[in-house]
Parts: sequence; C-alpha cells; structure tokens
Amino acid sequence: ELELRALQMQMNPHFIFNSLSSINRFILQNNKTQASEYLIKFSKLVRLILQNSQEALIPLESELESLQLYLELEAVRFEHHFEFKITVEDDLDTDTIKVPPLIIQPYAENAIWHGLHNKKEKGLLKIVVQNEKNSILNIKIIDDGIGRKASALLKKEQVTHKSYGINITINRLILLNPKNNFKIIDLVD
Repeated sequence: ELELRALQMQMNPHFIFNSLSSINRFILQNNKTQASEYLIKFSKLVRLILQNSQEALIPLESELESLQLYLELEAVRFEHHFEFKITVEDDLDTDTIKVPPLIIQPYAENAIWHGLHNKKEKGLLKIVVQNEKNSILNIKIIDDGIGRKASALLKKEQVTHKSYGINITINRLILLNPKNNFKIIDLVD
C-alpha cells in the first residue's frame, strides 16, 4: 500500500508541472484572459487531484471528471489543435465502478504529445469506456495522430525530457493487480 501511494504521489507532480508550464507561457505572452481561464480550470483540477489522491480507488465518474478537465486544459494549451470526445457506454454505473486515480490521464497525455502534437492538421482524441464480458472494464484511448513510428523518429531529432507517466501507471496497475489481470494493448492502425 505504501509503495502504491508513493507511485501515486509521483504522478501528481508530473501532471502539475506540465500545467504550470502552460500557465507560465500564457503569462509570458501577456494573454491575461487565457491565463485566467486556464488557471480557473487548473485550480478545479488540482482540487480534484488532491481529493482523489487520498484514496487508492475512486469512482470512475470522478476519474472521468478529472480527465475531462485535463483534456480541456490541454486543448487550450495546444491552441485547440485537437478535439476530444469521451464516450461512456450507457449501462456503466460510473458512480460504483472504482478505478485508481489518474489511471487514464497518462495514456491520454501520450496520445496528445506523441500522436497529435506533431500532426499538421487538427487531430481527434477519443476516449471510449465500455464494459466487456465478465465485467471487465475496457478503456480505449484512440487518436488519429502521426503514429508511434513517426513520433519515435521525431523524438530522436529533438531533445526531450524523460517520460515517467506510463511507467508509473504500469507500476501502479501491477501493485493493484498482483495477478496481472489487466492488458495494455497498443493500437497501431
């Protein structure tokens, strides 16, 4: 449990750093309206993150609310270079299904940064939450970005920071599911 908490607490600073960088950029650009709008959403998100970080598992509803705020912030940050849509299957009870906090966000972040960020035209990010047979929760993060191969080639050309989000999230899932009864499937085409 302590190991899980430590990994969860590592995720929050990673997430907050990226948002603070955006607010700083708006301030430096002297874009007061956008900085204010971003700061209001960011403060709501920080409050949710603080609330959710107290628990190992939270209602899916709360996870999706924080994901919605995160995606709104990223859309503003990237000057609406992408659209997003979160779809939840009708028969899912998002108030009773429990998930670890910030478990979807790192994958959405990767889709934005590695798939959509370098796309020339406007992109689309879809988050689909559905129930599969045997009460398995299936979460799909689908983007129409440039793809992992093209992103990897660009990454070699650019000086980038080391990404921790996915590794932290995988370690959290392993700790929560010692039997490893979860799958992460990379969509290629």
